Amino acid sequence: NVLEHIEDDLGEINTAIDKLNTGGHLVILVPAHQKLYNKFDKAVGHFRRYELSFFKSNNFKNTRLIDLYHLDFFGYFLYFVNQIFFKDEIYPSKLKIFLWDKIFTPVTIIFDFLLRYRFGKNIICVYKKE
Repeated sequence: NVLEHIEDDLGEINTAIDKLNTGGHLVILVPAHQKLYNKFDKAVGHFRRYELSFFKSNNFKNTRLIDLYHLDFFGYFLYFVNQIFFKDEIYPSKLKIFLWDKIFTPVTIIFDFLLRYRFGKNIICVYKKE
């Protein structure tokens, strides 16, 4: 969960790949859905959120895309609802963090599995260096 904080994200990915041994894996976890970009993202230094197409369309040298999927099904909807009803809020309240961590995260793990990781507020991408 760092790439979104780096302005030259493509350069950073290429640097990471250069440091990998042949057969090594680069695992990337990023926030998904640019349409969810909000004041919180900006306040914590995010330059962007990502779409699956970013990882599908960038063929980095000497790599093969191994895996690409979403995580946190409920997180997407909670983020979206938060933007609608609390659009002036920058940081989540302690109550929201508690509810997210203790109630929604355990439930979303089950839904992610049942929905085969097709939708969520985060993306995981795995490249293998060849």
